[in-house]
Amino acid sequence: MKQKFFITLIGLVFLGLTFLYSRDVLAEIIWRNFGVASAALLVGQNDAELAAEIGKYYFNGGAYDLGKAEKAFKKAAQIDPEMLGPRFQLSRIEFIKGNFATALTLAEEELKIHPEFDRVYYLRGLINGYAGNLPEAAADFQEFLKAHEKSWAANNDLAWIYFRQGEFEQAAEAAERGLKWNPGNTWLLATYGTALLNLGDKNKAKQALTQALAVAEKLTLEEWGKAYPGNNPEVYEVGLETMLTTIRANLELVRE
Repeated sequence: MKQKFFITLIGLVFLGLTFLYSRDVLAEIIWRNFGVASAALLVGQNDAELAAEIGKYYFNGGAYDLGKAEKAFKKAAQIDPEMLGPRFQLSRIEFIKGNFATALTLAEEELKIHPEFDRVYYLRGLINGYAGNLPEAAADFQEFLKAHEKSWAANNDLAWIYFRQGEFEQAAEAAERGLKWNPGNTWLLATYGTALLNLGDKNKAKQALTQALAVAEKLTLEEWGKAYPGNNPEVYEVGLETMLTTIRANLELVRE
């Protein structure tokens, strides 16, 4: 009797595990073959990787829907609280939505669990910068640059922080450092030229801004958008036009 009960118990456990993991297989089939994210997330119970994949897809990895991306990343974090990435991505989403306090909390949670994941410093720099925490933003970008000194974006954003603090010389130096690794980068050239303009060096400012405009005028919307991963593709055209308008306006100031 006991042996029969034991065999039955093992059978039930096996059936339960089979059902549990077959649901994850079913979730993958639903996503891969039909692309129905809501059903895949509802059915899947253990596949954090699949949930994160769905999140990345809707976070400008094929489509753009912040609501679906957020739901998927939350599911991934729920399934695997130690997984690298979901909190980072959720922080990016909150940043884009303008919820800076929540974004910072999520970024710090990711860094606490994965201190080796230094991309958090760059994200935190952006959040602090837009939130007006300028010294903290500068420190974050500097920390990121320790391991990624060639990053044009981090050098440019550090220069942006210095510029906002009125530290035009430091802004020019940061942009110039970035240009050493990324010659011809339109963002760095524009920042460098604008900093030089505020320092009163109109000749060098004109050279940098003229070069920046020449490069920017050749950018496609896709190339511009690659500099802002996670942003809605619908704003690319407005963003590129704003950039061109700003560079042209600064060039007019140089000519005065």
